Amino acid sequence: MLQLNHITKNYGNFRAVDDLSFTAEEGKIIGIIGPNGAGKSTTIRLIMNILQPDGGEILINGKPYSDQYSDQIGYLPEERGLYKKQKVSEMLHYLGALKGMTKIDCEHQIDCWLGRFGLSEWKDKKVEALSKGMSQKIQFISSVMHSPKILFLDEPFSGLDPVSSDQLLAVIKEMKEQGRIILFSTHVMETAEIICDHIIMLNHGKKILDGTVHDIRREFGSDTLTLDITGDHRFLKGIPAVVDVSERGNSLNIAFQKGTDINALIVEIVNQAFQNGCAISSLKVDEPSLHSIFVSIAGNNESEPKN
Repeated sequence: MLQLNHITKNYGNFRAVDDLSFTAEEGKIIGIIGPNGAGKSTTIRLIMNILQPDGGEILINGKPYSDQYSDQIGYLPEERGLYKKQKVSEMLHYLGALKGMTKIDCEHQIDCWLGRFGLSEWKDKKVEALSKGMSQKIQFISSVMHSPKILFLDEPFSGLDPVSSDQLLAVIKEMKEQGRIILFSTHVMETAEIICDHIIMLNHGKKILDGTVHDIRREFGSDTLTLDITGDHRFLKGIPAVVDVSERGNSLNIAFQKGTDINALIVEIVNQAFQNGCAISSLKVDEPSLHSIFVSIAGNNESEPKN
């Protein structure tokens, strides 16, 4: 388990991380999300011990971070850094050795991972000969070949085509099933919605949301349904839980009381529609995106400088 307790980090008079606390458990993908400048990268560097916090503590399995944990951590930085003049295998051997791997273990893991990503024929090619997408996969391999217990992924899908993105996502999900702690940092909130089990949303270094995507949507949801229906739909206003019915294009927007049992409401709408001779072609719960929730809470801060 990874714990951050009241972490702060200042750059001169600028506070990049402000009293941040959260817990990351094994077998979970934790999304650290927010716009550029929210404090995501600084938070990861603090956990990695690249930077030192000005206040608070970071614990791994209840103990303060120490050098003994460095070989248990994998880090895929947003700013990619590969040795372009080296051969792929030479570079991976070097990076594996830095994590305490033996030459034999390195060779085995290199062959396995290159095969997994369809890059075996590039093993003895120089890194500079790789495409951007291939380089991204090699960078990922360098982050996981030592089988880390904690994995930090900072914008891991940047530069990948859809097929490669799906391939990488499958590997990430496998590592989750193996019980790894995975921290996933991104400013693309739509990606976080799909991938993450738990969301930590930052703005100006402060934590403004902490929970599962489901819980966050439930807390900040709009409590509305969108209904496509033909026939006399005046019966909708007579349903006790319905507080407003308005037209939105060719659809109806149905606002209902907070705390309403949505499943029971849907059953009632369908039953009454049938009784009133109406035909329903579509009915869906309006679920706000993480992006819309963030904007509603903190406003659009995409122009903030990155830290």
